Amino acid sequence: MKNGSRYSVSSLEQIKAHKVLSGQVPAEFGVVGFFYQDEKHFVYWKYLHSWTVGIITVLHKRMPQIDQFKDNFK
Repeated sequence: MKNGSRYSVSSLEQIKAHKVLSGQVPAEFGVVGFFYQDEKHFVYWKYLHSWTVGIITVLHKRMPQIDQFKDNFK
């Protein structure tokens, strides 16, 4: 990741403006959320209260996604 704040501000704005194509997290994970790939990272996000967008986690594509994903979405 080049800059941690890049994902906290730029990604939020892109998600709000529908400028990124996000996939829905599969139902078998038992969470409601979305994700998209940005360069070498997966950005996981969900809607918080009153449709506010919250980034849950940003993981490098080589990280074990399942374990990190389950811990961060709780």
